[in-house]
Amino acid sequence: MENTVLDISTNVKIRSLLVINHILGAYALYTAFSLNYILLSYVIGFLFGGIGISIGYHRFFAHKSFEVYTPIKYLLLAIGTLSSVGSAITWVGIHREHHANSDTDYDPHSPKYNGKLRTLFHLWSRYDIKPKYVKTLLNDKSLKLQHKYYFELLFGAFVLSLIALGPVYTAYFYSIPAVYVFYATGVVNSINHWNGKPNNIPLLNVITSGESYHLNHHNSVRSWRFGKFDPMAPIIWAIKK
Repeated sequence: MENTVLDISTNVKIRSLLVINHILGAYALYTAFSLNYILLSYVIGFLFGGIGISIGYHRFFAHKSFEVYTPIKYLLLAIGTLSSVGSAITWVGIHREHHANSDTDYDPHSPKYNGKLRTLFHLWSRYDIKPKYVKTLLNDKSLKLQHKYYFELLFGAFVLSLIALGPVYTAYFYSIPAVYVFYATGVVNSINHWNGKPNNIPLLNVITSGESYHLNHHNSVRSWRFGKFDPMAPIIWAIKK
């Protein structure tokens, strides 16, 4: 924790579970193909990414664009956990360092220096995310607990789902949505910075839950509404204080 808020061991475990999710998703699609369940997976993934990451990790924890009551905070944290992209502290640290050094060689995931495909697949050239970017978050007991036990919480939920629902339903209700979130966040980091600077690409919001109003966000980081047709804005309006 002294030099970086990104724990490599935890990151490897998350990536290993991602591989399992790819395999489980392919198994479900091969053995129990269903257009209805594919649509459901899309909706779950869109909401995982939208509520857990875009609203929770990004607009609330990273930028404090709005305030919520404590139960809503815990709900955002729980959905963010299931989104399977790491702890809130790690995500916020990476994101704040991105804003501090956007599209320079100090940016953790600029496609200009890291390459578009590597950025899409979250294969970054540096992982030394400075604790100074998450000082206030490190004083939050719930965030520290999620950070410390992130993989145990996520893997425990995965195992419980396998026991309760079996592999096919787990794939459609969790694995495929988790894979979706992984690539959706990669799309924002890679395609919305395709030319070495942030861009608005509104059509991509059907994948990225509003995050592809990306230039708007960089121009006004404290705004909780990213654009005119931001699909997460009505939810934020409903839950914010």
